[in-house]
Amino acid sequence: MFGIWNAFCLILCSSCLIFVSANSIITNEEYPGSGIIMDLSKTLTLQCNTSQPSTLTWYKDGVLINATDDRISIFQDENKLIVEKAELEDAGIYVCVFNETTNATIQVFVKTFIEPFPKSLNLVQGDTLRLQCRATGFPVPKITWQKGDEIINATEERIQLKPNDKNLTDGMLIISDLDYEDRANYVCVADNEVTGAVNASIVVRIKDKLAALWPFLGICAEVAILCAIIFIYEKKRVKPDFDESDTDQIPESKNVADKDKVPDVRQRK
Repeated sequence: MFGIWNAFCLILCSSCLIFVSANSIITNEEYPGSGIIMDLSKTLTLQCNTSQPSTLTWYKDGVLINATDDRISIFQDENKLIVEKAELEDAGIYVCVFNETTNATIQVFVKTFIEPFPKSLNLVQGDTLRLQCRATGFPVPKITWQKGDEIINATEERIQLKPNDKNLTDGMLIISDLDYEDRANYVCVADNEVTGAVNASIVVRIKDKLAALWPFLGICAEVAILCAIIFIYEKKRVKPDFDESDTDQIPESKNVADKDKVPDVRQRK
């Protein structure tokens, strides 16, 4: 009985020793288990410190890091892993292992980012609206769409939510057979529940089907009005010319009459 108790205590104490040893590793996280939020294109620094001298190896997502990439450097004397010009693919789960027995885990996240939309988009009745929400981050963000303050659900046949060109779920909003009721401010919200939610918005305007004809009809109306003005002006200008020609002929007729009267006067004498 005593031997069994000693064996149980030995196993328990061994477990305690391993537990204490594992927690003796101090990482450069803000607090244990909080992870590190990485900024893209900047330097990522990971550090694991222990009070015992040991050999350190690093793993990412279960794969040994050999620092063959020129951007990655491992400093054994400082227990650091440095990644220059960090990329989205550098996010993940890192594990630092001391003497191949004791380890600590550091999760590296990436802030969610959305590529901005144009300020507005003009479409015509009957057109199809296609909006792509290009969002990045780690963990992969979840996409939701809003029309104004209302969440868009693909319950109508003409509304679809599909993966975008980056294969992000619900990253593309498609609305076919647009009408005036579809005019609104559309918002894409991306949230990975770790680094917080971000959004991008665009104002969609819907024009009449005949909107393209209005400029042409306006030009035609202007030409018609101009022709009418010219016609009226010419008509008024020609009429005084006729009046002046009539008045010019009156003195001549009087002179002719006077000449005809001269012989009569001479005959009386």
